[in-house]
Amino acid sequence: IQANATHLPENKVELVRMIEKGIVIPFHKQVCSSCHKIPYSRAWLKAEVKEGMHVIHVGKRVKPFQHWEPIYIGTNEEPWYDERLSWEGRSDKMSQGYKMCLLDYEFRILDNAFLVHRPGIKTKEQIKDMIGSKK
Repeated sequence: IQANATHLPENKVELVRMIEKGIVIPFHKQVCSSCHKIPYSRAWLKAEVKEGMHVIHVGKRVKPFQHWEPIYIGTNEEPWYDERLSWEGRSDKMSQGYKMCLLDYEFRILDNAFLVHRPGIKTKEQIKDMIGSKK
């Protein structure tokens, strides 16, 4: 979401409007769009908004979504996330994602679920600066 946005979307209808106006873009679209290319994202945007939360699709991290970094709710049975790799440029979710690919995980994509990242829309230049400052 743009840094100067006055409010966060409270529901999917508001989110879609904000995407149409360019206030919101898919996460890291300007940094690594393939890393966050979500299966069925176009269908998700166009799907009728119904009350509640329903599985709209099942996604996997296979081509062309092999770099997708899904945000999910899991249990202690899933491969562990290595918190030592928790900042930009350290492939923080890649080791966990690789294990989940090997285990043939499926991810349920919900029709009305979304996250908003603040503050502002990151650019490649900002990421390079951030990585450089942490060396």
